[in-house]
Amino acid sequence: MNLLPLVVRLRLVLLLLVTIQIAPTALADAKKTPAIAKPTLGVDVKSPEYCGACHPRILEEWKSSEMGRDLDNPVVYQFYTATNARGEKDGRGYRGKHPDKAGECADCHVPDLVLQQHKKTAEDVDLGVAMREKSDHGISCYFCHTMSDVKTPLGANGKYPERIFQKVTQDPRRRIHGPRGKTGKEFHPSGTVKGALVKSSQMCSACHLNQEENVIAISTPLDWEKAVKDGHTTETCQGCHMPLHSEAVEVAVGQPKRIGVRSHVFPGSHDKTLLEKALDLKLDAGVAEGVVTVNTIVENVGAGHRVPGSGPIRHVLLKIDVTDDAGKPLAYAGDPKGLLPPLAGMGNPQTKQRGPLDWAGMPGRFYGKVLASAVDPKTGQRRMGVGGFDAEIIAVDTTLEPKKPDAGRFQFKLDPAYKGKVNVSAQLVYRWSYKPLADSKGWKLEDRPMKSAQATVVVGG
Repeated sequence: MNLLPLVVRLRLVLLLLVTIQIAPTALADAKKTPAIAKPTLGVDVKSPEYCGACHPRILEEWKSSEMGRDLDNPVVYQFYTATNARGEKDGRGYRGKHPDKAGECADCHVPDLVLQQHKKTAEDVDLGVAMREKSDHGISCYFCHTMSDVKTPLGANGKYPERIFQKVTQDPRRRIHGPRGKTGKEFHPSGTVKGALVKSSQMCSACHLNQEENVIAISTPLDWEKAVKDGHTTETCQGCHMPLHSEAVEVAVGQPKRIGVRSHVFPGSHDKTLLEKALDLKLDAGVAEGVVTVNTIVENVGAGHRVPGSGPIRHVLLKIDVTDDAGKPLAYAGDPKGLLPPLAGMGNPQTKQRGPLDWAGMPGRFYGKVLASAVDPKTGQRRMGVGGFDAEIIAVDTTLEPKKPDAGRFQFKLDPAYKGKVNVSAQLVYRWSYKPLADSKGWKLEDRPMKSAQATVVVGG
């Protein structure tokens, strides 16, 4: 007797009992935004929990991932609604720049909701409302596994498609696309199909190729294509960000364990292992005529795209510290371009106090793509480090291409009479936000270590 259908049916009955829901009360600002269709009463077949009735391991992996937690990500919510961590309006974010527009931010955070809304109305989805009301399931199983095609052609205007509904085609029959082909309709009522897209990097370009009005804010798929063409990688996105389980695992309840199954944890910049293997750091130092010279080489050896990738406020910092035997820092005497920029953290502008993560003005190098706004008529200056929605130009792009080393040279003044050791240390850290932005929003920023190196020079000894 085959017990699998019975097991599945029992799970779905339990799911039915716990997922019947009444549409939430409208929020105060709901009148200002387009109406959003709510899930119907009963089992929501788009819910990850529905899929988890048969695929509990995959569900738990997804829930632990940044994709699975995206709908509850306070940084996403605050950067969209232009509020800070205390819930106060601060003007720094999409709604601060565009108070009367819902915009396209929802495209990649609640994509299925946007696709369905687009079929009914020209109105855009307000991401803040969608996140508060949980009007959708975010970057869900249903969205990814009902995509039948993703196309991102370069247009005659020199731009790539901006909107999710210009790039993504969903299976018109809502069949589930997976790597292994058909299963019985008792498990997937709409049917299943073996789809090549789920194994292709093109799938990821639906969101990770982000063409804004004036700039390409996120270019990861283009960077990957170049790396493949240059012979620097043969991996797909899935190869690194959906790694194979090291042993046989269960795919569906009651089915035999399989080898060659990919994880749905989606490791990325939050993953210690990926960060540590992405870059290589070489360091050497010497002393001549009262000057300590430090040379560094930083190379992207482990990523198949530029580092950092994805969001434009993400960046990598190289910081150089040089001290004498007593631990006293040596004064920097090199090229001013060898000092870290204000985006590395200037401290409190009122009190002038600096914290341990305020590195601006310290010796080092900045690796990132910095977007800048249009010129402010009041100041005559561009605002640096803005989001893609506020960008007019790419002001700086020092992101690290695969297998293209970046050399740095730093010089420090040493007392000619000094004898003893000179201690040199270098550290590479990843930051997901510019320090000034994090300070203003009340975000808790941490340095994520990538690599470190040390050297000692003996003087007069």
